[in-house]
Amino acid sequence: MKEADEKSSEWKERALKAEGKVALLERQLEEKAAQSQHYKKLYEGQYQVMMKVGTVMGEIVWKSFKSHSNVKVLVQAQDSMLKYCALAKGIIDSFLLAYGTSLPPLQSLEHVFVVSLLGSITNLAAFVEGRAFLAQQELVVELLKRMVLDQDRWSYPHFRFIKRMVLTFAYNMSLEDPVAFVMLGEERLVNSVLRCLSLHDPTDVVAAAVAIIYRLLSVTVEADPSSFLAKLVAPRYRHEILEIPNSSVILGDKHVIQKKNKANAGKLTKKKLSRKEIKELGLYTLPHDTITYRDGLKLHRMWLGYYDTFFPPGECPDVTEARYTTIVASLLKADYHGAKIHIVRSKQPSVVGMKGIVVLDTKGTFKMISKDNKLRTIPKNDSQFEVFLQDKVITIFGKHLNARPAERSVKKMKTFAFPDL
Repeated sequence: MKEADEKSSEWKERALKAEGKVALLERQLEEKAAQSQHYKKLYEGQYQVMMKVGTVMGEIVWKSFKSHSNVKVLVQAQDSMLKYCALAKGIIDSFLLAYGTSLPPLQSLEHVFVVSLLGSITNLAAFVEGRAFLAQQELVVELLKRMVLDQDRWSYPHFRFIKRMVLTFAYNMSLEDPVAFVMLGEERLVNSVLRCLSLHDPTDVVAAAVAIIYRLLSVTVEADPSSFLAKLVAPRYRHEILEIPNSSVILGDKHVIQKKNKANAGKLTKKKLSRKEIKELGLYTLPHDTITYRDGLKLHRMWLGYYDTFFPPGECPDVTEARYTTIVASLLKADYHGAKIHIVRSKQPSVVGMKGIVVLDTKGTFKMISKDNKLRTIPKNDSQFEVFLQDKVITIFGKHLNARPAERSVKKMKTFAFPDL
């Protein structure tokens, strides 16, 4: 019994020592956790401070690169500029790697910081000296390729701003022939830019993509007229592409994302292309030798289905019916791309009697393709048209259609006015 009591007391002492050690380890673990939490808060605070400082410094550099004289001076300090380019590439690469397709909110410090760096190198590439320096840096060209490929996966229009900046940077860099040849040499890059043209938004993103494509086409036509890409351009239009001025783009203060000071501040307004810019880019230009009457028939069949939505087949309301005015107003507001028309009367005798399918409905004219595959321009204001449907013919005065389709659709029409013909 005595021996058993001794062993029992010995085990009790061991248990007490073990409990003491466990308690000590728990206290040490709690201290380590508290210390880790303290350092975490400290590092998060330092990170926020560094991001704010970086954002401010980035915007300062961005604005400084708007000056040609500043760029000339900075490019001469090549060692410093090489370090800056490496730093910018590292930060942007880390940003893209960390967030992928799910970019942070536009007002987040990370987003603003990266935008300021991107704006800086975009403005640097806007000047000949800066562009030549960047084109020689392999790391900058690699960064350009990655951003052009990645922007294709960013949601639109939520991240339209940074997509536009990436495409603007790519356009400025493509003004250097070696960079343009690099882009032409990788089909993925060209396809990524081309997909931007399919966005349902005819504003800055599409305009930047169009500018890149025109630049690449001009380089191809000039360097190798026998290449596949050059053959896509009709010979008669190649000189026009070569004559398009290649002017770089500088991003100004209005491109900086700023926090709204007022609670009821309005949304940022879109900057649309002016009519002059649209004309210079040739967005509404129809090549005379690429459209056939067979193409027009396909468009006409689609148009018939569209027209039936407000003028059902077999129905023709009487003038005395209440819905007559509504249908007439709908006809005047309709889009006539694909309509088969006949010019009945006009102050220009040379166009009377012509028939064709409308392929372009502008403010003052119809461009129609006839059975002889010729594209003709018919003025609206002084003409009277017959529009052919499957079972009926509608007579419309061109003066009532003297507006662009998008403007007619919201315009209040007078159904009782008669033009002077």
